[in-house]
Amino acid sequence: MKDANSGPIKNGEVAGLGKRKLAKSALVEQICNFIRSNPSEDVSLPGLEVRFKINRFTIQKTFKEMMGISPRKYAEECRIQLLKKNLKNNVPIPKAIYQAGYNSHSWLYEEPSSKLGMTPTSYRKGGEGTTIMYLTSECKLGFLLVAETEFGICSLSLADDEKSLVAHLRREYPRALLIRSEEVRQRLKSVLEYFDGQLLDLPLDIGGTEFQKRVWSALLRIPYGETRSYHEVAEMIGEPKADRAVANACASNPVPLIIPCHRVIRKDGGLGGYGLGIGRKEFLLNMEKANSEVR
Repeated sequence: MKDANSGPIKNGEVAGLGKRKLAKSALVEQICNFIRSNPSEDVSLPGLEVRFKINRFTIQKTFKEMMGISPRKYAEECRIQLLKKNLKNNVPIPKAIYQAGYNSHSWLYEEPSSKLGMTPTSYRKGGEGTTIMYLTSECKLGFLLVAETEFGICSLSLADDEKSLVAHLRREYPRALLIRSEEVRQRLKSVLEYFDGQLLDLPLDIGGTEFQKRVWSALLRIPYGETRSYHEVAEMIGEPKADRAVANACASNPVPLIIPCHRVIRKDGGLGGYGLGIGRKEFLLNMEKANSEVR
């Protein structure tokens, strides 16, 4: 006897699936809007259950399915982004922390570099009190800028002209002491040698959310000359539904080339996006593939 559950999905069933997906999207959008607009509110699963009158387990499952991360982790990323915005706008540190939804300073001061890349005082002042040395050079892909603090490289970028690179660095750290320094020459040389097939292994001084750091760590595990899809990276960090969130983390990478976000492509083999330009991404992938074949 033929199984009643076998066979193709009928039109009505397809419509039903579509409606359920729309309902899930609408729910997740409402939760995201609530979290972004109310950083100080209770975003625990019990709290969301009460507010949206939906079982907490359904909320957790649906949110992770659509967003790739839990509501708690999404709220953490939103709060850190709000904190950064407030600090850059010279909001006093205690007020900025409370406006971002935190009742204590301790969470930030215990490991400030893991969240902001520097102390909150320096970040609020646009890097004031922080010395950043940088150097630029013409390269195969236009112009290259490498910048570092005393702890490691904090920024790496490519552009069609040197002026744009320096302007970008100053926008990120408007009050830091930026010094064009030959002390960065060796780091710059290492990156230039990467374009000729050398491997990169340089110290870093960067901050990011917990999720971003997990993605960036996964990118460092992609072998030279190989690629992974956004979905495969999501699986690498144990979040198989987080393709979109992985793409966002790649786009936020402050040190491309060193953290090789260019090695992440679409599931269908397409290049996907790249902040430094698709042409540069294609060059990097082809260069790595050619050099890996002769190693």
